Amino acid sequence: MCGLYSERRRARRQKGYVLIFGALMLFFILVPAAGLAIDVGMMYLVKSLLSAAADGAALAGARSLNRGSDDAAQRANAEATANTYLRANFPAGYMWSSNLQVSSVAASDSQFVRSITTTARVELPLIFMRFFRTESATVSTASKATRRDTNVMLVMDRSTSLGSGAGSACAMLKAAAKGFVDRFSEGRDNVGLVTFGTNSRVDSPLSTTFKNTINNTLTSLTCNGYTNMSQGLWQAYDALVRLQQPGALNAILLFTDGLPTAVTADFPVKPSPDACNPKPTITGAAISAPSGLYKTDYPPDQQVVPGTSNCGFITSNLGSHLQYAPLADHWGNPMDTSGGYTRYKSVNHSGAGLSFSSGNIQNFSTNAADSAGWRIRSGVLDPAAGQSLAGVVIYAIGYGAGSDPTLLKRIAHDATLSSNPVAAGAQGKYRYAGDLTQLNDAFMAIASEVLRLAQ
Repeated sequence: MCGLYSERRRARRQKGYVLIFGALMLFFILVPAAGLAIDVGMMYLVKSLLSAAADGAALAGARSLNRGSDDAAQRANAEATANTYLRANFPAGYMWSSNLQVSSVAASDSQFVRSITTTARVELPLIFMRFFRTESATVSTASKATRRDTNVMLVMDRSTSLGSGAGSACAMLKAAAKGFVDRFSEGRDNVGLVTFGTNSRVDSPLSTTFKNTINNTLTSLTCNGYTNMSQGLWQAYDALVRLQQPGALNAILLFTDGLPTAVTADFPVKPSPDACNPKPTITGAAISAPSGLYKTDYPPDQQVVPGTSNCGFITSNLGSHLQYAPLADHWGNPMDTSGGYTRYKSVNHSGAGLSFSSGNIQNFSTNAADSAGWRIRSGVLDPAAGQSLAGVVIYAIGYGAGSDPTLLKRIAHDATLSSNPVAAGAQGKYRYAGDLTQLNDAFMAIASEVLRLAQ
């Protein structure tokens, strides 16, 4: 009996030890562990939302660096925008947090790069960790967004097909282009304008004070002439090459509503087409379809010699005066397969060059524009400037059914064109605009894409 009684007493003592040990483990290990898990979970949720808000705020601030007439105003606007964005996207009192502190600082990181850094912190009350005299925790985050300065040449079709007057495609194009230009930063970005009809011209050179100049130029612009796309593209490249800022983002935005119908080249003249002895070559003149030879200086789109005269050229019958069109345009852009260029349109030949038939002029003008895009993206030497520039990104907008999506995708090196026989350099984007609403949307989408690459 004594042995049995002793065993029962020992068992009761052991049960007591287990209960005490279990209580101690619950109080000192399990409860703190559960409390720590809950408090850490709260901290994680607050940290995640605060970090996301800071990331968005820094990006919003970087995008706002275009607002203001000088660097100081742009920085102040960017900082204010970032701070406002963060407060709007981190709800007050989220998970019982308090004392939200936000600071955004815009700075110049290098010659062509500015940044904005947003930091934020909140106090988060803890629940279970108070048992260990830890009342609250500070949750903080920081996010930085950078923006490269941007050099953009807007290459805009001003041919007759765009119409004229209020409500025309020409009028709506000018309004959309103004909105595009307004997205960039004066004092830092360089923006310029080239327009093309039968000839192209640099209406507004690259400048950091561009908004008023380009807006005024667009307001007074009239749309007429044929479509000399290759000259417009090359003049844009020439402007970027001469600026020579490889550390910045260099881009071209091409807009057109139709096919190339004109090209600028050096045309060899027949030995004696008239009573006098003309020059052996007409240098840098533009030819259009239907056949016509035009001046390339300002004012644009004037015939070399109207009608006929002893030493003039009959603009409606070039074949009787000119030997042929050369195999490349004035800047060396192939109009037929040459030097690795795979032509887009088939062309007819005449002697050592290309024939002047109306359809052939359109085809070799199209090839000139296509090869200009290929050579620009390849960063080739610009003969006039004696320099080159790598990394130029080309964007293209085609308006209406008259534009050629395949051509514009080839010029921009759009990723949706697979495979691209003239792929080279940076990939750009092509956008189609079927109506005037889509036209404005296309310009804004390209502006956002350019600024995204700059950040």
